[in-house]
Amino acid sequence: MISWWLPKPPCRISKTYKSPLLPRIIRLLSSSSANTPTSIQPPPSSSHHHDLPSFLAYARATSLAPTRSVFIGTYYEYLCAATLARLSFSLTRTGGRSDNGIDLLGHWHLPSLPDPLRVIVQCKATKAKASPEVVRELEGMLVGAPNGWRGERTIGVLCAKRPATKGVREAIRRCGMPVIWLMVEEMGKEEEGGRVRQMLWNQKVNELGAEGLGVGLRYVPGEEGKEMDKEVALMWKGEVWERGDNGGTNTRIANS
Repeated sequence: MISWWLPKPPCRISKTYKSPLLPRIIRLLSSSSANTPTSIQPPPSSSHHHDLPSFLAYARATSLAPTRSVFIGTYYEYLCAATLARLSFSLTRTGGRSDNGIDLLGHWHLPSLPDPLRVIVQCKATKAKASPEVVRELEGMLVGAPNGWRGERTIGVLCAKRPATKGVREAIRRCGMPVIWLMVEEMGKEEEGGRVRQMLWNQKVNELGAEGLGVGLRYVPGEEGKEMDKEVALMWKGEVWERGDNGGTNTRIANS
């Protein structure tokens, strides 16, 4: 059984309480119980870096070895944020000591919806195959997501370096919450970014607005000195669809 998050009813306030803040407290409680919390893109979790290039510059300046676990995890989180931008995600890294397992927060912009969907992302930087347990962990993250990121319009996203196993695919299909799986592979060099090799989602995601959205392949520049490469792309009405830098939409024929 899935434990859905439900907003707590506003607490009762005694009429004998004479604080001058009482009218404002009542207004805030009334509005919060009637409206869904607004999700605002959070600030970067570090004052030293905010994206992949700035993190790599910071690592070089501080002699942070690429073999250190903190480098591996942080690098992969920024790599996923940058790579998923090509699939119309806008993400901010929030990973830290008290992140409750959430590495990225942001939104997914779909051509079928006027407003984006909220997403919370967990990045698995290990090379080992993931087990179905990761889907159950993601369910717990959705239930305990920060205020403004809970509710039925929030999708849980899992990023990993390996394809989804049969057990993981079945767990995603049976999950009672909207879940997306993405295989994000690193390129040969740190500066070259990543490639999306696999993208899966369940029926709950379709019900939120992804119905009619498909997955295809497009050609992209390969590693230095190599031929063109392929990666996953979103398909909408027979064309590759992506959100433009200015917030608009760009479409082009698949495999162009």
